[in-house]
Amino acid sequence: MSRSLAERFWAIAGRLLDDEAEELLSEWEEETRDELAVKVDSAKKEWLDALSYFNQAVEPDLVDHAIMCLQAAERKYMYWLNRLKSMPEQ
Repeated sequence: MSRSLAERFWAIAGRLLDDEAEELLSEWEEETRDELAVKVDSAKKEWLDALSYFNQAVEPDLVDHAIMCLQAAERKYMYWLNRLKSMPEQ
C-alpha cells in the first residue's frame, strides 16, 4: 500500500530539516570568538542607539515604536553575549 501524501511530506521535511540542522551546527562550530565579539559589539551599539531613540521620542506612537526597538535590540545583544559566554575557551 502506498504512503499517504502527508506521510511522504513529513518524511521529506524531516530529511531536509536534519540536513539543515547539521549545516547550522557546522556554522556554529566555525564561528570564532573574535567573530562573536564583533557581533556582540555591534549589537551593543544597536542597543545604545535604540536607547537614545527612546530617550528622544515624544509622540505616543513613536514612544511605542522606540520601546519595541529597544526591547528587540536588548534581546539581540543578550543573545550574542550569551553565545560568546557559552563558547568554550580555545
